[in-house]
Amino acid sequence: MNKIKVFLTSVVALIIAGLTAGFVLLIYYDQTAWSIWFVFASVILIDACFAIYIINSKRHMNTKACWLLLIAILPLAGCFFFVIFGTMPMSRKDWRLEMLSNAKFNKYEDYAYSKAFIKANTESSNLFSYSYRNELKPIYKNNRVEVLSSNTKSYSEIIRLIRSAENFIHMETYILHDGFFLRTIIAELILKAKSGVKVRLLYDWYGGWHKFKIRQVKELKNAGVEVGIFNQPEFNMFKSATNYRLHRKAIIVDNKYAFYGGSNIGDEYLSIDPKKYYWRDQNFIFEGEIVNSINIVFINDWLNFTDKSVKDENKQELLNSLNKYLKIHKVTGVGNMQLCTNTPNYEEKGIMNTMATMMLRAKKSIKLITPYFLPTELCLSVLKIAARSGIDVQIILPGKRDNKNFILTMNRGQYSELLKVWCKVYEYDGFIHSKCLIVDDKYVLTTSANFDFRSFWSDFEDGILIDSPKFCKEMSEAFRKEIANSKLITKENVKQFNTFANRLRLAFFNLYKPLL
Repeated sequence: MNKIKVFLTSVVALIIAGLTAGFVLLIYYDQTAWSIWFVFASVILIDACFAIYIINSKRHMNTKACWLLLIAILPLAGCFFFVIFGTMPMSRKDWRLEMLSNAKFNKYEDYAYSKAFIKANTESSNLFSYSYRNELKPIYKNNRVEVLSSNTKSYSEIIRLIRSAENFIHMETYILHDGFFLRTIIAELILKAKSGVKVRLLYDWYGGWHKFKIRQVKELKNAGVEVGIFNQPEFNMFKSATNYRLHRKAIIVDNKYAFYGGSNIGDEYLSIDPKKYYWRDQNFIFEGEIVNSINIVFINDWLNFTDKSVKDENKQELLNSLNKYLKIHKVTGVGNMQLCTNTPNYEEKGIMNTMATMMLRAKKSIKLITPYFLPTELCLSVLKIAARSGIDVQIILPGKRDNKNFILTMNRGQYSELLKVWCKVYEYDGFIHSKCLIVDDKYVLTTSANFDFRSFWSDFEDGILIDSPKFCKEMSEAFRKEIANSKLITKENVKQFNTFANRLRLAFFNLYKPLL
């Protein structure tokens, strides 16, 4: 991230807060016409400057309109929110700059198979060509993948993987939430670190905020575990970088195996948190060449976004030892796999565009599972076009909320549009946190990204595109099982959801969602 931009947004946010407090005090103690007109003119001038900046910025028109409306409704306060949530803490790179910054990692990938595969110009290779051409992401065929059918299975596999580590463990997650799950993971990581295995743990600052005890991190560090904090607050938390999150989840062991999926580290992901509804998630164990791509993403995040939470000498040590950490492991393959990524500092939106490409190429069916359905105009348009063209579109969403009170209101606000074009929408009997797209029962994208603005535009995400008949058959069967535990939404249900209170909430949230 651009540290100068981050610092400046911190300063500007504090200045706006200070001016607001000053204006309030001035009117309170000096209620003359002069002071009132001075405050009024100053607020108008500040709002006008921000409005001119927003109009001339590189944003979608609906996003610009939302910010302008917010500033008009909440003078000064709207400017404060824009500084924190609307400004970019980094420069958006074009293709050439992005490839240049990734060059030191790309040389550790193997492109031999990818070149021949793309050149073949088949239906499958055309689908994989987007991330290959725009992100130089290789396609690998020497991999295995295991679907973890339950939360209990995911837990046991994480423990098994950690215990099997011989050289290193790289672990990144959005949330660390104190409880049985986190304490077990901490105990296992400490044992491996003490046995000589190199352990690095990376978590998002916001995702872990007030969710665990600081002494737990100290225990890890005292045992030799390196702990990195993504986007750690320094000068103050009111800065543009606050809006950008590490939403990836992976545990990489010896560059051979990777636990990958939607689960963070918290008891709710095991469905043992008594305060939560039944929680369903989907996770996988990958083995083979694709793990190298997942590990490169981890190392890139570790080196570039941990700032002062990781010592410079430790980063340099990792950089000097990339040959040790990025040895490609091959196994008998089950199909083609490719990692695609999403970062706010790159113009191309890899996850969103990959999803759109998959759905546009659908011939028979589109199956989508996501907890948050707040689609961009592109993705919603593609879904509606597919459904109107006779494609069987099925979407599974949660029937119960997580800790976000607004999520059901936002999801259900889309139902009317979907049902009009004959999409089939299901609500799961509980909270489903899985994130998966299946097209024609032939191609699968499993990802850390939700189907919403935040994941597509503001978060650091990744996904794995898979072309494997055996795996796709498994995933289609898993989708059918989720439907068996779900309720089909009808027009009558939509009428029930369409209460005055829900319409009022939706009107507010429709203003809010494009801003992030």
